[in-house]
Amino acid sequence: MLSRIIMLPFILTGGFSLYKMFFDYSDIYAFIFSGCVLMIAAILMIEPQLNVWWVEKKPPKTDPSLRNFLYNYIPFYRGLTYELRLQFEQMLAKNEYRFEVISKTDKDLSADIKTLSCIYPTILDFNHQLGLAKKVSRVALYAHPFLSPVEMEHVHVSELDFEDGIYVYTIEHLQLGFKSNRFFNIALYEPAKAFLMLSDYREKIAPVCPDIEEILTAGPYDSKALKAFCGLLPDDREALLIHHFFNHPDEVKKLFPKAFPILTEIFGDHHLLSKNPLLY
Repeated sequence: MLSRIIMLPFILTGGFSLYKMFFDYSDIYAFIFSGCVLMIAAILMIEPQLNVWWVEKKPPKTDPSLRNFLYNYIPFYRGLTYELRLQFEQMLAKNEYRFEVISKTDKDLSADIKTLSCIYPTILDFNHQLGLAKKVSRVALYAHPFLSPVEMEHVHVSELDFEDGIYVYTIEHLQLGFKSNRFFNIALYEPAKAFLMLSDYREKIAPVCPDIEEILTAGPYDSKALKAFCGLLPDDREALLIHHFFNHPDEVKKLFPKAFPILTEIFGDHHLLSKNPLLY
């Protein structure tokens, strides 16, 4: 990206200066080398901002495999018009460059993991532009359920630290949420919590939001099965309703007729239109 291009001349100049310092020492080479190091450090500090600015100026072409994944597995994307799909792809690309992935495993992580982590923050903020991906811009990934300072008694598979701007997921459960809506999608539920903290929409949803047990009747799992999957039963009922609105919209529409139009007003109905998608 742009930051690497800008750094290249400083890296080459610094390397040449270091070479000359060893074989033909002069104060000028030490001065040049120090200046190059300072410039590289400064560029690294603002690297995310530079890359996002560059993506806005020169939007990258979406990889065909990513576009195919979005079409087949993300109903929201499938229901968008061609122009809105392009906007979504560009917004997703910007959010990916903002996101920092922190690996808590001893294995290399694929770039797809970052993409999965960014999809629903992009969807939730698509109609609002609240800067959700700026506020929560990091994701920590574990290979297995974990304990944390927030919850030390029970291992769990996902967590949001809104103040520190970080999602925490286990990789397997993150991936399962995108394979089928039979699985709870932690990468939708946690961003929904963050969205509600960043906006004032909780006040709009709360009066028509059922309790957790009632919300779960709209999905394929009960509280016992969900607790077994997550380690902890999700306790944010408005975020859980948003999760089911995207993953089980027909059931939410049928069971919660007062809540459904409010959710549609906030997030749109693109994932419902995906049943008869526009082909290009």
